[in-house]
Amino acid sequence: MLSRAAIYSFFAAVCLFFYGCKDDTSHLFTLLSSSRTGVDFANTLTETDKQNLLNYVYFYNGGGVAIGDINGDGLPDILLTGNMVPTRLYLNKGNFKFEDITEKSGLSKIKGWCTGATMADVNGDGKLDIYICRSADKDPKNRKNLLFINNGNSTFTEEGAKYGLDDDGYSTQAVFFDYDKDGDLDMFLINHSLQEYSTGIYLSIYLRRDQQPQFSCKLYRNDNGHFTDVSKQAGITSNVLTFGLGVAVSDVNNDGWPDIYVSNDFNEPDYLFMNNGNGTFTEKLSQSMDEVPLNSMGSDFADINNDGYPDLMTLDMLPESNHAQKMHSGSESFNKFQFLFKSGFYYQFSRNMLQKNNGDGTFSEIGQMSGVSNTDWSWSALFSDFDNDGNKDLFVTNGYVRDFNDMDFVKYQADVAMGQSIGGGDRSKKSMIEKMPSVVIPNYIYQNVGNCLFTNKIKDWGLDQNSISSGAAYVDLNNDGGMDLVVNNINQKAFIYKNNATLLDKQNNWLKVKFQGSPKNTFGIGAKVKVYCKGNLYYQEQFPVRGFQSSVDQVLNFGIGTHAIADSVVVIWPDDKMQKLLSVKAKQTLTVKWADAPLKWHADTVKHNQYFKNTKAPGFVHKENDFNDFNRQALMPNYLSRQGPCLAKADINGDGREDIFIGGAKDQPSRIYVQQADGSFVYKPEPAIEKDSARETVKAQFIDVNNDGKPDLYVASGGYEFAEHDTVFQDHIYINDGKGNFKLSKGALPAMLFSKGCVKAADINGDGAMDIFVGGRVIPGKYPVAPQSMLLLNDGKGHFTDATRKICPALANIGMVTDGVWLDLNGDKKLDLVVVGEWMPIKVFINQNGKLIDESAKYIKFPSTGLWNKIYAADLNGDGRLDLVVGNIGLNTQFKISPQQPLSICYKDFDKNGTIDPVLCYYIDGVNYPAISRDDLMDQIPMLKKKFLDYAPYADATMADVFTPEQMKGAITLKAETAETIYLENDGSNGFKLKKLPIEAQYSPVYTIVSIDANHDGKPDLVLAGNNAWTRIKFGRYKANHGILLLNDGKGNFTYVPQYKSGFNLRDDIRSAETINTASGQQIIFGANDAPLKAYTLNK
Repeated sequence: MLSRAAIYSFFAAVCLFFYGCKDDTSHLFTLLSSSRTGVDFANTLTETDKQNLLNYVYFYNGGGVAIGDINGDGLPDILLTGNMVPTRLYLNKGNFKFEDITEKSGLSKIKGWCTGATMADVNGDGKLDIYICRSADKDPKNRKNLLFINNGNSTFTEEGAKYGLDDDGYSTQAVFFDYDKDGDLDMFLINHSLQEYSTGIYLSIYLRRDQQPQFSCKLYRNDNGHFTDVSKQAGITSNVLTFGLGVAVSDVNNDGWPDIYVSNDFNEPDYLFMNNGNGTFTEKLSQSMDEVPLNSMGSDFADINNDGYPDLMTLDMLPESNHAQKMHSGSESFNKFQFLFKSGFYYQFSRNMLQKNNGDGTFSEIGQMSGVSNTDWSWSALFSDFDNDGNKDLFVTNGYVRDFNDMDFVKYQADVAMGQSIGGGDRSKKSMIEKMPSVVIPNYIYQNVGNCLFTNKIKDWGLDQNSISSGAAYVDLNNDGGMDLVVNNINQKAFIYKNNATLLDKQNNWLKVKFQGSPKNTFGIGAKVKVYCKGNLYYQEQFPVRGFQSSVDQVLNFGIGTHAIADSVVVIWPDDKMQKLLSVKAKQTLTVKWADAPLKWHADTVKHNQYFKNTKAPGFVHKENDFNDFNRQALMPNYLSRQGPCLAKADINGDGREDIFIGGAKDQPSRIYVQQADGSFVYKPEPAIEKDSARETVKAQFIDVNNDGKPDLYVASGGYEFAEHDTVFQDHIYINDGKGNFKLSKGALPAMLFSKGCVKAADINGDGAMDIFVGGRVIPGKYPVAPQSMLLLNDGKGHFTDATRKICPALANIGMVTDGVWLDLNGDKKLDLVVVGEWMPIKVFINQNGKLIDESAKYIKFPSTGLWNKIYAADLNGDGRLDLVVGNIGLNTQFKISPQQPLSICYKDFDKNGTIDPVLCYYIDGVNYPAISRDDLMDQIPMLKKKFLDYAPYADATMADVFTPEQMKGAITLKAETAETIYLENDGSNGFKLKKLPIEAQYSPVYTIVSIDANHDGKPDLVLAGNNAWTRIKFGRYKANHGILLLNDGKGNFTYVPQYKSGFNLRDDIRSAETINTASGQQIIFGANDAPLKAYTLNK
């Protein structure tokens, strides 16, 4: 006999055939009217002087959505929570028709401010129960959360107190899962604090010690049907600064135990509670993530790149448009930011963050590169494969009724407060609130196009309706294999979007998985499913609570692209029982049963065969001096005082082993470490070198300057904290006596009192003596004015003269040089020079007749101006010619840089006060806008305040609006046309061919590059490292590169090796690297800024 679900599906198909023309199916989604669906719920808010944002900070957070088949008919039903209106329950009647059964179900008596909702089988009877969180009310009795037990006839009985789940905190959301793997469902609850604890950063340090249960996260253990608060003994820590807005559960490290992520608003950082497998958790956010959002809201775990590891999206409120960003941007305080970090509040920035799981316990934040970092005032993040192509797409709800962060409102509020303080009248709270603007914009939806990259599809997919949306859920409402959307809106009827994927694309297939779980976990909460199709892996976890205040259906839907059959489906149940199904046809709902699982899953306790292993490094710890570059030049994009440490290697004592030099920071002695027979390194005191510690040693190279066959040492000074032309900038040469003892060679170098960016030695005139190119990095206090660079000729005895003007005048002030390399480009046996730098094109100088001639146009045939940090030469395709790899800032930034829309910096002393004013700019549709906030620009150039009294005019101002033509006279503009780290294949006389590297090379700025045969196939592979934590707050920390290993196929094609396989875990700012041959094998030593050295040995 046909099931009820089958009958519904049949009639739904018939209705779709006859009536489908009523629905617009030209887009992926069709918004269905409330008259069509019968869902007429609207979360309407009414502001009064007593009930408003100023009295309850989360007045406008909105309601949630819960999805589940409450009556077992095979059709998912909908619950929508209301804040000031009744929560409603809708029964799915098929064909997108719903019946409001709130009254008959027993849910009509719900009172109070309802927030999050969850459907789960709490009592293990096979029927979905409903748990509703409440908040806002100052009376604890009206905040008690509600548990509605399913009676089996579409009616419910409230039994929260009976089960011990009537928590009276200020609750946002609850999630049911089996954290201790005893077979039943436990519950984790997030609560939030109140507005009096949301500000005042200096007081916050002490408030972190204040524990109050109504504000805290809580863990309830299921003890035979009654729930016990075990938060303290389980290690769930929180405080009065906890503003929990999102909770997501996932087995983050694939050890078989579910972990918990909590999104916190305001100053308190998010929590990552890692399950220890013994009933306790340990908070490990800082050990796992480099940065998190400041105002964290909804979140979702999902495997976005199909590698079998759950990635994490957490939302914030950074707008996409130039206007909106500037209306929300005040002045930056880097000192405040550092104070918060040192006080335990970690690194937080106001933007969405996409944390890519590296599989080694760490994450790389790539949201800006992925294109999903700016979605305005956002609430719910949901990953689902909406087009069934095999990649999980992203849906984001957003909007806000009263934008109290609007800077003109903030200014107005301050003016009102000033007026009241001097007797200038009064304003009611309601009238004050009515002055706030609203954020009413479309929700965002992104198509996952692979490689962790997303494309905005708001219009293309039919979701361009303006709204103020909060909770949301994805669900297949009509069982056609396409994931529909249900969205809870404020002051507007809820959205139900019908997914047309199965109508628009007949090629892509789907597979649904339905669970019949164990006796006390009937819906298999916590189960994992892996679908394998022709070498592709599609992975999901059965944790329905997702996004914001919402829970999705308990049936998993997999898009599997064009595959008609899944080779296998592997199900891992929460208690580690496992089953494997073979040759599973697509376009069906596959029911899997816990009772049928014959296998046992075991956590992968054996480490992957890694290419490198972490090794003991020389015992040098780089210690930066405390200097704030922004106090010297407030508008600089990033610090320039943190360029070290540099590394240099050579066999200094003739014992056949490579030794290493490490440059010290200001007031830190540089040191030499000598390699021992066992491959270890021992510190060797060198008084002549170490006494020159007042300088900042930024570059060094071992060079035989006097032709005695022994490596001498060139040490270059740099940094940003000194005065221009300070004597500490003078470089030094130290002569090696052959036994590894060094003595300063006085008078060996001309005066060169400028901050250095590189030192590169070569015999450029064929006399047998090593000459040196010394690149200037920056003029302290005058960024980005081009400093001096020098070309030094060696007389053969180790004495150098400045020959720049004679050999290559173009080098004298070429730009802010970061690196250079000598190589023979035209096969004439003479070394040519390639130079790179910040805001510079790649410059090529050919060695001809004793001169270096600029022939960049011949060799570089593409727009190459970039923010270059490093250039490295190696024959990467085996053709006998040296190719180049050039390290850039990468793509993981707020700026989308291209030749058509370059990033630029315009500088001049605009207000004639004796200081250079560098104004960073970006292009939008060919128009140049300042990239900095009104307040920051006005602080630097006060004369502009009269022009921009308010924020709105500045928010739309172009550079032509900010500065008059007269003011722009004499201003210099530098541009960056590319941000990518690139591979340049040497094509001989035809110049270089630009080739792309894997996307992982673009995660973060690359500062150092080495080649090594990592897989022992005889072909040079690449290791790229870098990062930069010291940037403007708006830009965040560039920290996503944890050491990138790229395997070479021998033809110059590279493949990224995941971190858990490469073995690299480099989370510091890496500034240098050297490959060293040791007794234990090849080793790479990395110089980390303000941190110990790192060393990795290549496994044999």
